[in-house]
Amino acid sequence: MISLLAWGVDSLPTGSPRSLPALAKLGYGTVDPRTAITGLPNDLVFNAIVANSPQVILSMLYFSYNALFTSFLLSYEWTTYAQKRAGLRVSRQPVGAQRTEYFLQLPYRFGIPLMALSGTLHWLVSQAIFLVAIDFYDIFGAPGNSRGSGYNKNMKTCGYSPIAIVSVIILGTLMIAAIIAFGYIPYRRGMPLAGSCSMAISAACHLDQRECDGATAAVEKVQWGVVGGIEEGVGHCSFSTGPVGVPVVGQVYAGQKKECDMVGE
Repeated sequence: MISLLAWGVDSLPTGSPRSLPALAKLGYGTVDPRTAITGLPNDLVFNAIVANSPQVILSMLYFSYNALFTSFLLSYEWTTYAQKRAGLRVSRQPVGAQRTEYFLQLPYRFGIPLMALSGTLHWLVSQAIFLVAIDFYDIFGAPGNSRGSGYNKNMKTCGYSPIAIVSVIILGTLMIAAIIAFGYIPYRRGMPLAGSCSMAISAACHLDQRECDGATAAVEKVQWGVVGGIEEGVGHCSFSTGPVGVPVVGQVYAGQKKECDMVGE
């Protein structure tokens, strides 16, 4: 994007001011002969594809950006089960203390700003490069070359807006800085990260031998921690509706040996 901005500014006609205030005066998505791209085929479909191709790339980048935030917040909520008792988050109709999944896969305080940023970025990109269609007419109102004027009847090309490209660069840089900053926020301690690994999640759901009614536990508030005693030098950690202990540094822990899982989605 920076290289395109440099090319666009350099392509301005000789004598055109190149300062930021001067570029801002060109406007967002404004058709101006100075910012019309020359050398492209005079074809509507081709130029429409060129003008909209950045939108596809931007959508793919946003999906990756959203997935990173989803992974961050998924792991963060997982670790909170070691700090406080809460209901499970399920994809079906919640029962008892269970909670529904997020409508946007993210908490609203993150999902709504991300959607607003995505919409703003898409709009800025649409103003940064856009389709230009110019029809020529002679002084009599007839198409340009119908009276031998020498002009084509129409011209199809793409135009660009330097100030819109600058805005895209600034907003994109801020979004990259934001996700890097969020990556430095530490998770709460006390519980191993599982991410979206079903094997790790299943291992944390092996209930204590004293509590083998998984269907009942799945609809109540649970907390993760040490349950039961030490067997052969190995402690046991899992979700539980009862009291749980805090894992001790240096002690070896594992999921319950007895297959007694919580029932949920």
